[in-house]
Amino acid sequence: MQKFVEITRKDKGFDKENSWFGFCQKENIPFITIKARSKLAIVQWDYITYPPDIDDALFSLHENIKVQVTAIYQSYITESTWLSVGLGVISFGNIEISAARDIALELFDVIHQAARLAMAKNQDVQPCV
Repeated sequence: MQKFVEITRKDKGFDKENSWFGFCQKENIPFITIKARSKLAIVQWDYITYPPDIDDALFSLHENIKVQVTAIYQSYITESTWLSVGLGVISFGNIEISAARDIALELFDVIHQAARLAMAKNQDVQPCV
């Protein structure tokens, strides 16, 4: 299963990213992109492909996600790298291309697991009849 899309300078417009977005939304998987520029890249996850009804449940797992993402970052940290962990967007910046691919795979697993927990949590909340 493909876990991310890599976008380079050769990719004109947003067709590749939009296609990946549609696929992630259809398959209910994390929307993870690598935006590669020469030797460095930005790896990013955006919650936007998940249905709105699981957003709150997913966001409730933010602290756990942050701990796991920070641990990933610690394995790849250099002088120029950076990490931003928001509720619905996580970005790793100035990452070497080969490391970016590894980070994208690890990030996918963290988010996919959290989303599965969030969906299960959301299904457990049934209206009283």
